[in-house]
Amino acid sequence: METKVALVTGGTAGIGRSVAQVLKRDGWRVAVCARREDRLRELASQGFSTYPCDVSDSHSVEGLISAIESDHGRLDAVVNSAGVAAARQDFVELPDEEVRRLFEINVYGTLSVTRSAIRLLKVNGGTIVNLSSTLARRPRPGSAVYSATKGAIEAFTMALGTEVAKDKIRVHVVAPALVRSEIWLASGMSNDDYDSLLAARGREFPLGRAGEPEDVSELIAYLVSDKARWMTGNLIQVDGGATMR
Repeated sequence: METKVALVTGGTAGIGRSVAQVLKRDGWRVAVCARREDRLRELASQGFSTYPCDVSDSHSVEGLISAIESDHGRLDAVVNSAGVAAARQDFVELPDEEVRRLFEINVYGTLSVTRSAIRLLKVNGGTIVNLSSTLARRPRPGSAVYSATKGAIEAFTMALGTEVAKDKIRVHVVAPALVRSEIWLASGMSNDDYDSLLAARGREFPLGRAGEPEDVSELIAYLVSDKARWMTGNLIQVDGGATMR
């Protein structure tokens, strides 16, 4: 049987990097795309197929999918992990350019990659996993726009699942709570503040800690595997028990 191929967007850091590593461990050929070419070179040296791509640019995305088709001849799974956050602040104070950036990357980027990839996924069937956040359903002050982008992803995922089931394409959305990653550091939070956030929020979760990337990536690896071949249209919270409260 030919080795399956997965694309992980935003695969050079955080949850995306962990997903790429777990899938490679499980025997997939893994294509990783991101904007930081230095990190892509590091992953290339570890046996990943790497592609520079800005998911908010449709031409960049089309080039990415064409390159994967040329290099691998197939695509069996897409994990849309690329995303950005903004520093917590009231909605009325968030600059318009930040609002646009959040939607262009978190929402349009996911839609663009998915739309371009479907033509390859249709060949053998496959799986799409999108990333949301518990903030979509349990928002906190200062997260209005970020929460809105993730709510959009959840609605898109469920609607898409009804359209592509006929093509044997399964679609899921995974919504982590606070998981150790670089997304908040990239938004401007200091390392000290982030460590304090992880510790404080971790004490709020019934399981007593914030999440680690592997808590999410192992689930995603299951969802794209044949073990989950009769599952689609699922929204799965990975939240240390937070939604029980």
